[in-house]
Amino acid sequence: MDSNQPYYQQQYYQPQQANSYYSQRSQHQPSYNYTWLVFKDEQWQPFDRENQSKLEQTLSVDGTFVDICDSLFPGVKRVRVFPRNNYLSYLGVKYRLSRILQPDAWGYFT
Repeated sequence: MDSNQPYYQQQYYQPQQANSYYSQRSQHQPSYNYTWLVFKDEQWQPFDRENQSKLEQTLSVDGTFVDICDSLFPGVKRVRVFPRNNYLSYLGVKYRLSRILQPDAWGYFT
């Protein structure tokens, strides 16, 4: 070993140890879910499950709006939702949206 070389150059990277470290660490970190709510009829109500993922996807790709069909608005072909601006438009009326962060409770038991 040459004493003129810095110590850090003599260590070798071992990817198997690094991968096991990160996989162990990710197992202990909680995962989070978001629930989208709309303020309608003087209360906060969640969108249907399939629309939750559509809203998240639209937000993640920097989309402006998404058209959805939801049971909260029966008899309507679609409503236009603007997740970035936190509102939806239904028959010319704007309804407020809220995005709630919820920890995955079942993740702690697996």
